[in-house]
Amino acid sequence: MSTKTIKNGMAWTVREGYEKISDMFDPDDFLSDLKGKHYILVKENRVRSVISMPGSDISENGIYIKYFKRDGFKEYIKHLFVPTKARTEWEVGNALLSKDINTALPLAISEGKRRLLIVTETVSNSEELMEFCQVNYEGSLSVEKESEKKKLLGKLAPFLRDIHEKGFCHYDLHAGNILIRFKEEQNVTGYDLFLMDLHRVKIFRSISINKRMFNLAQIFNSLSSIMTKSDKLYFIRSYGSNALGNITDEKELVRQIDEQSSGIRNTHYRSRLKRCLKESSVFSRKKFAGIKMFFRKGYDTDSLHELIEKHNSALTNNDSAVIMKCDSKTALTRHAFKDKTVQNVVVKQYRVGCPGCLIKNIFRGSSGRKAWVAGNGLRVYGLNTPLPLALLEKKRFGVTTGSYVIMEEVKDSLEMDRYMLKNFSNRLEANQCKEESHFTTTPLSPPLQGGDLKKLSRDPKKMELISGLAKTLGDMHNHNIFHHDLKTCNIMVKENDKSFDFTFLDFDKVSFREEITVRKRVKNLTQINLSTPRLFTLTDRLRFLKEYLDQCDITNEKKNILREVITLSKREKILYVSFQGDVTEDW
Repeated sequence: MSTKTIKNGMAWTVREGYEKISDMFDPDDFLSDLKGKHYILVKENRVRSVISMPGSDISENGIYIKYFKRDGFKEYIKHLFVPTKARTEWEVGNALLSKDINTALPLAISEGKRRLLIVTETVSNSEELMEFCQVNYEGSLSVEKESEKKKLLGKLAPFLRDIHEKGFCHYDLHAGNILIRFKEEQNVTGYDLFLMDLHRVKIFRSISINKRMFNLAQIFNSLSSIMTKSDKLYFIRSYGSNALGNITDEKELVRQIDEQSSGIRNTHYRSRLKRCLKESSVFSRKKFAGIKMFFRKGYDTDSLHELIEKHNSALTNNDSAVIMKCDSKTALTRHAFKDKTVQNVVVKQYRVGCPGCLIKNIFRGSSGRKAWVAGNGLRVYGLNTPLPLALLEKKRFGVTTGSYVIMEEVKDSLEMDRYMLKNFSNRLEANQCKEESHFTTTPLSPPLQGGDLKKLSRDPKKMELISGLAKTLGDMHNHNIFHHDLKTCNIMVKENDKSFDFTFLDFDKVSFREEITVRKRVKNLTQINLSTPRLFTLTDRLRFLKEYLDQCDITNEKKNILREVITLSKREKILYVSFQGDVTEDW
């Protein structure tokens, strides 16, 4: 039961027994009401803030407050005809509970002229399902952990089936919007699932097959890091394939849902790709003295601007201790940076050397802007780049005449070609002598001198490096990302305990949304092949190709791709950067 009341000119709808909530908060002056109270800011962005108040005297479990900001007069008019987000959460929350579906108990809502506010009870002893799964079920698992994961998926699927059968469709359904609440200690033998973030939920008489499959695709996408093909089949069986149309082949159902999941993921990535050029929860922008700055929030803009002055001063004074590179197109300098998380930064200047470049900047944007978007975009896709901190563009009459990107210096890493030389120059790859002599005429392996064939031994570290790079490149291409200059000197390597991290440089030469054709694959593979020191043998290179093709699921193209890479490699010499400078080697 709920009651409606007016407090301080604001309309409230309050659950019976929680009437004092309307005396405690004023939606249009909510931040002032929080002063002197213990609370935790859970989330904040342009649209809403989420605040937790544990141990509240309103509820012994504590309360959650969602504080929506109206976008202006248009939205106010819109909500004269459709429910506000707060009203939707209130109505859907009560509807779910009436159907015995777990969600947070709605306590009160108020809809002010400038602010919307909804108060719910905290779901105690719980955490987001996505976070729980990533912590417990990513990577290789023990038999016990695999069994736990199966039990969890076996409970999640019927939970979603029940939601659908009772007429609810969540249009933003992902594992982050499902809570797992443990009854006692944190294990999967005793827990309940709760549906959250209800402002995107719609209620229907029945849920169509398309809507069901879309929801399952959203779950597959959000749990893609833990769900194998067999997990997905088990999930579909637990949900009930009979509820998903006339398709009896469960593998075909998984394929169709996976296809939708990939589309959802790509749409999500594209929507985030240019957030770095807008005002958002992570990025901001400002103008001053003929300069336009885009920057990552949390960094002092005056300090970022001072770095540009230090960069220009170093170039003027030819300070070799600071200058990393300087040519007609770009200049790079390294500087210390006073920040808790970032110690050193690199400033990369993109020069405009001709009138034609100025014209290009009008229609295509500056090289610096492209680098800023690409650097942040690669990170959106889970690929490593030096953390971009800011983009500064000098403008004259609205035309960009020069641009600078400030990024964190990559720590504890080496360029891949130098890493290979440092770690493998005195090691030999295991293989049979006959196999090596058979391929000595190909451009993919170094010639063996005078029949002095040695028995070679397997190197686990080298194999792990090859496998890691192949999977990373395959992941990049699977996301339709293409690096136009993918040489080993543009890939930084960091060694972990049993794996490697790869960080991509020169990301102004990265493009998105392009179909990765066989020609593009061959180009990247050839670039890596021609910049890899000759100490990496044919066996190494073929292993790399096999891992890459498996990652991209295009093993049927192996012969064509291998033939093209060999043909293109024959025309060039190997060229890489050693600790002493550039090195060329014959095949």
